[in-house]
Amino acid sequence: MRPILSEAGSPVLDALARERALLVFDFDGTLAPIVPRPADAAMRAETRTLLRVASLLYPCAVVSGRARADVASRLEGVPLLAVVGNHGAEAGFGPVDRSPRREVVAWAEALRAELGDAEGIELEDKGLSLAIHYRRAPDRAAARRRVRDAVAGLPAARVFGGRAVANVVPADAPDKGAAVAELLHRIGWRRALYAGDDVTDEDAFATDGVAVAVRVGRTHASRAGWYLPAQREVDALLRALIEARRKLDRAGECTDALLRATGA
Repeated sequence: MRPILSEAGSPVLDALARERALLVFDFDGTLAPIVPRPADAAMRAETRTLLRVASLLYPCAVVSGRARADVASRLEGVPLLAVVGNHGAEAGFGPVDRSPRREVVAWAEALRAELGDAEGIELEDKGLSLAIHYRRAPDRAAARRRVRDAVAGLPAARVFGGRAVANVVPADAPDKGAAVAELLHRIGWRRALYAGDDVTDEDAFATDGVAVAVRVGRTHASRAGWYLPAQREVDALLRALIEARRKLDRAGECTDALLRATGA
């Protein structure tokens, strides 16, 4: 992995700017810092402003594990092309799907019975998927084992981990990679940048059309070719992408006007 904010990364970002490539971001851990309570997650004011400007210069989308309505409410005021929820299962175009899957309802009932008395373990029902959070458990290792045992027998489920969370989705549900591929197909674009921080983003990193895969946090286990050292650096990435577009317009006048108008 190489740092995207580097001499080697600069021409890569310039190429994305020339093509006006699709920019796709995960939310938690990428656009917003990881927090103890998932319900409290929010972008910094500077990130929101920079994302607004970037969304006027590039087609931009967010693909999140959160329910689409949930993550969309945290992105109000940003002119995004699409917001995709539930790890790719909740489409980014058209009305929000609020209908729960029958198997998800059954899983939720079973898990509440199994884990309802467990301290620090929280079940998040997102209609099309479930997330079992154990970040606040006093013994995180014991909580992880208990969650693993509880989800092991769920029928027709695909289970995958994340940062102190177990995600449960229908076995036939699309992933984040499929979501990005669909976005590219819908808008007729060939290339995209995808930025994410977790195991759930690996499918997107390896998707055809994702020319620049950026992982937040360096690890040798990722399929991303580029990295940001920390979540806070996403602001610097957005600034670099904005600057790459600024260099292409007439002496940067149009982009400078956008920056002044939005206070970035």
